[in-house]
Amino acid sequence: MNVETPRPRRKGIGCLPGLLILLVLGPLLVVAIDLAFAPWIYTVGNQTRLLPVWAGVGVVQTPSGPYKIAVWFSPRPSGSRILPSTSILGSGYMCTPSGKRYTLRVTGGASGRIWKNMDGHEFHLSAYHRPFFYDLTGDRRPRLNFSGSWVGPNLQMNDEGSIAQAFQPDGSLSSETSGSHSKANATPITFTETTWWWFGGSCGKP
Repeated sequence: MNVETPRPRRKGIGCLPGLLILLVLGPLLVVAIDLAFAPWIYTVGNQTRLLPVWAGVGVVQTPSGPYKIAVWFSPRPSGSRILPSTSILGSGYMCTPSGKRYTLRVTGGASGRIWKNMDGHEFHLSAYHRPFFYDLTGDRRPRLNFSGSWVGPNLQMNDEGSIAQAFQPDGSLSSETSGSHSKANATPITFTETTWWWFGGSCGKP
């Protein structure tokens, strides 16, 4: 009677090596996708960068003091198939004159599909408070809007009057929750590119 010898099982790459491969290939896949569909992120502002991330910091001067806003974002697929647009998604933070810090969720982009050259194109950003941990209240104040265009290495914009609506004259958070506001109170802001976006930032009271 012949007894078949069991075949040795083939060893897989294992969970840990597989996870390491995924961690390496994941970012490379993101870079490849952005190179194919949104190469503007690598050269916008006449700067060449290795990662598909743009980060900038700007200050809005108001009678109650300066508001510092930092943003960083990457391209994302447009949610509309009818109206072509170039979309971004990112994060940021805001410092009030009193030193209070708000973490932000940032969205926006440009109308039309911008492939390679973003310089000179109109651009808009929307931001709302999103805490690091889940918030049962659903309070997303402050809600901010910025519009402008790329001028050389900077993103020159104005706040569309959103800061005047989001905050009281003394710098405290307004109770207004509506997104509508008067653009007559628009205040200029220039976002200047920074390379230290991954460290976040703290808000010191003046």
